[in-house]
Amino acid sequence: MADLKDAYIAALEKKLAELSGIEVDQIKKNQLANAADEARAISEMAEYVASIQVEQAGVAQAGVVNPQIAAVYSHITAELGEERGAHVLPPMKYDYAALEPHISAMIMEIHHTKHHQGYITNLKACTEKLKQAEEANDVAAMNALLPAIKFNGGGHLNHTIFWTNMAPNAGGEPSGPIADAINKEFGSFQDFKAKFSAASVGVKGSGWGWLGYCPKNDTVAVATCQNQDPLQITHGLIPLLGLDVWEHAYYLQYKNLRADYVKAFFNVINWANVNERYENARKSAGH
Repeated sequence: MADLKDAYIAALEKKLAELSGIEVDQIKKNQLANAADEARAISEMAEYVASIQVEQAGVAQAGVVNPQIAAVYSHITAELGEERGAHVLPPMKYDYAALEPHISAMIMEIHHTKHHQGYITNLKACTEKLKQAEEANDVAAMNALLPAIKFNGGGHLNHTIFWTNMAPNAGGEPSGPIADAINKEFGSFQDFKAKFSAASVGVKGSGWGWLGYCPKNDTVAVATCQNQDPLQITHGLIPLLGLDVWEHAYYLQYKNLRADYVKAFFNVINWANVNERYENARKSAGH
């Protein structure tokens, strides 16, 4: 694992030098190590997937396939229109530098082309191994793949939502139905902002802060998820607004000051996208 981490740090150093013109020896490795944490997790998950052995048909044990496996792919299809296994990196709708000074171009490019792509690569490997397990009717192998499918499928899904939740020349306070829902549930936008910020800053380790929609109660709620766990599977909420608080998302710019990063995020929120998600979720729920 140490060799994998060092290799990824070296790759990041090279990319940073290309993008910024900064000499490699001027970039502190302890900063890049934080950006490499997720890369290590992605690499370890790839090794886990490769380690799962599918038994031959007739040897494999029967059982019940965890429904969360199908749920992850279903949520990805709903968000991206992708069929299972046909996963690709979605193009950004704005330049990597478009969110500056709030989120740097360097972070955005590495985050999109390295981290998000890493999840997609692993998800496709998971799907291929899942297909083999299904053909052999090896339920044990299928269920053993669930952690990797949630991690990589969630990473693909969460990041896709994250990119659309942001836009240049955005931020401020929302208007329209989502503003009304926020005011109804939290009392005011400022109260929502305080609760969302506190929850996101307070995530232990790596994870996400979310504003989600509850179809049962027709309300919005703040929630958090660890690692890349999908919001809908974890809490039953439809994702409206997500904030990545893994350190790779902010450390190169904000160091260990996660609260400053969360504050800056409010300057780039694409409330039109959040409002569209809210209206679509309510319509699908029959409200």
